[in-house]
Amino acid sequence: MKKALMESLQQLGLTSYEAKLLIALTQYGSGTAADIHAFSGIPRSAVYGVITKLEDRGLIEVQTTKPKRYKIIAPDKVIDKLKVNYEKAVQFSLKHLESIYSTKAGNVEEDAVWNVSGVKNVNDKIAEMLKSASKEIIFASSYPSLNRLIEIYPIMDSIKQTVREKINVGVTVKITGQNENDMCDIAKDLPGAEIRVTGTENSIQPLKGGILAIDNKELLIITIKDERIPLNLTATQYNGKEEVHIFMHFMEVEWNSSRPVDV
Repeated sequence: MKKALMESLQQLGLTSYEAKLLIALTQYGSGTAADIHAFSGIPRSAVYGVITKLEDRGLIEVQTTKPKRYKIIAPDKVIDKLKVNYEKAVQFSLKHLESIYSTKAGNVEEDAVWNVSGVKNVNDKIAEMLKSASKEIIFASSYPSLNRLIEIYPIMDSIKQTVREKINVGVTVKITGQNENDMCDIAKDLPGAEIRVTGTENSIQPLKGGILAIDNKELLIITIKDERIPLNLTATQYNGKEEVHIFMHFMEVEWNSSRPVDV
């Protein structure tokens, strides 16, 4: 339990020595610097530095005896103070990171290629790209369909909700796939999206994966290397103009040669 408490206090912003000192004082009530060294295990040379930091934070009180004695304030007040300090640190960090990010945004390398692997990471990348869409979302799926992936990994069901939200704010959504039954199901799940079927019953075995394109400026190629569960799901993200334009050309050709689903 003490190890878990140590980790929890450190997540609230304390160092390991600060957490050890608080736990020790909570357990023993009060003590001198020598006592704290003895029952916390903090090196003697570090004790006074830790005491000063916790005193500055208002987490411990000092009794002006000789030698001085120290005690912790009430645990609920300790946590309240840590929560306030943690929230301030979060807001400060967010503000300044966003400032740095916005400054650098215009200098991002246009021809960047990023690889992503694992179901959760690929799902998070799809969600991130969908949320950034302001004009158009195109998803050319082959095999398995999005519905099949969701059956295996329910975490990916959130993709549909994000697409619905984009449709509601006027973003054009186009989806193609090779299995008519699957595409009919998707059409029912995503009213307002343009759904089409590619290929015929005699088509060759489809490739495993799909391509997601966002606003004609960013795309993600999703690949399934092995159908065994857990699926070996990987993706490559492109935001270089040439790569995006090449893939968009083939996606437009596929779209124009496909047919609307009959729901």
